Amino acid sequence: MMRRLSDTEYEIMDFVWSRTPPFTTADVMEGIGNERGWRMQTAVTLLGRLMDRGFIRAEKAAKGRERLFYPLISREEYLQYETDSFIAHYHKHSVASLIGSLRRDRLTDSDLDELSALVEQLRKEEG
Repeated sequence: MMRRLSDTEYEIMDFVWSRTPPFTTADVMEGIGNERGWRMQTAVTLLGRLMDRGFIRAEKAAKGRERLFYPLISREEYLQYETDSFIAHYHKHSVASLIGSLRRDRLTDSDLDELSALVEQLRKEEG
């Protein structure tokens, strides 16, 4: 069963999803770890946690001690999980409640047109 990622874990997965697999611990350090002031062991620990939780898998590289990592969950799968959880928890499973909570000052005419088109598309798919 999928569980919510911490902000730091999500940051790593966001980095992973933006790349073509595989990636290494060194890639994570170069991409985000050094900027955050992490030590290599921090990245190793976080990647281990993501493996334990089923978000990535690892295999040994052909040479040396480096491990190659691959995502097991896509960005789309994770975002669907988070969205479903949010709607269930805060809106009692009601998408209409979620949409209703969006204030008009945040929605552009383009947003409203997209929502209308989505509703029409969903109606056509059902009928």
